Amino acid sequence: MKKVIFTLLLICSAAVVVAQENSNRDAQGKIVRGPYETNKFWDNWFIEAAGGASVYIGGQNGHGLASRIRPVIDFGVGKFITPSVGVRLQFNYSPGMRQYSFAHTSPYALFGALPSGLKLQKFDYMNLHADFMWNLSNAIGGYKETRVYSFIPYVGVGWAHINADNAPVNNEVSLNVGIINKFRVSKTIDVNLEMRSAIVNGGFDRSTIGNKIDAPVALTAGITVRLGKVKGFKRASVAAAPDYTPYEKRIAVLEDNNNTLNSQNKELRDENEELRKRKPETVTVVNMPKATPNAFYFPIGKATLDKKELAHLDYFVENVVKVDKNKVFTIVGSADKGTGSKNFNQKLSEKRMQFVYDLLVNKYNVPKDRLVQKAEGDSNNRYSAPELNRAVIVE
Repeated sequence: MKKVIFTLLLICSAAVVVAQENSNRDAQGKIVRGPYETNKFWDNWFIEAAGGASVYIGGQNGHGLASRIRPVIDFGVGKFITPSVGVRLQFNYSPGMRQYSFAHTSPYALFGALPSGLKLQKFDYMNLHADFMWNLSNAIGGYKETRVYSFIPYVGVGWAHINADNAPVNNEVSLNVGIINKFRVSKTIDVNLEMRSAIVNGGFDRSTIGNKIDAPVALTAGITVRLGKVKGFKRASVAAAPDYTPYEKRIAVLEDNNNTLNSQNKELRDENEELRKRKPETVTVVNMPKATPNAFYFPIGKATLDKKELAHLDYFVENVVKVDKNKVFTIVGSADKGTGSKNFNQKLSEKRMQFVYDLLVNKYNVPKDRLVQKAEGDSNNRYSAPELNRAVIVE
């Protein structure tokens, strides 16, 4: 037993060394172990088949180990959920398991003793177990798809069964432990060397010797075939840290604006308080007439206004010119181009403009600096009707 433990320790040490040698490292030499993208349900499945040798270790071990070695076959299906963690369902079958003892206490004992006095006990052994696997190489050294060797211990719970001709069957819950040494051949194929043991109740073989546990152990070699479109793991890309600088700058601007508005609000509150305390003022509103352009119409060929237009001019002076004392007025003389020559019409427009100008200055005492003289002749007739262009327009 000590030799077995020592051998297992050597294998574990070698596995750790290999894992380190095949590890993934970043620019600083540190091992990179993930995280990894989500493993979908149909990803990273596998099936396996193996064969090897099995020995039933129990209380009835009266003969040499070599005489008790029997063949065993394995079939399994499983899935790796992460690069380090996997699950498996495996079936083991070993026909004709052998035990030898002087105490013929088992119903599986054959009739007749050997010359040595030992009696052979023989039965078929089956075990169906669900295992939790831990890929120690990936856990320690980081996942690497092309890693040649992986060291995978596992533990599981199963249902063990034995039977023989003309003897009752027996079933027990089994505790299963083992080590898988996995060697990568290709992306799809692995070769496995597996060492395992099932631990069952000592009365599993129906002996009455009184040992507490029995341990069917096995050493097998086989192949694993990986299934599905995805047969590995992809390291998740690390998201870049978000840049909050634009938001921080915007917050700073908003805080400054808020402080400015608070200051302005205080000033407005102070001004409102002063206005509330101020006594009301009486304001006199003077409605100023709008000094819109006014036209004064002349008879055809004449440069003087009739009584009607003179009354119109008198009203305009009293209610517009004298009220809006700061306005400068332009006096524009005009003649219609349908009557008379161009030269005649120019002189006629000048006389009409001069007539109104003289009345404003001499009769109404309008200061000359408030009057601008302009004669357009018939060059700028504003209206389609000829009689409307025989006018002086004050604007």
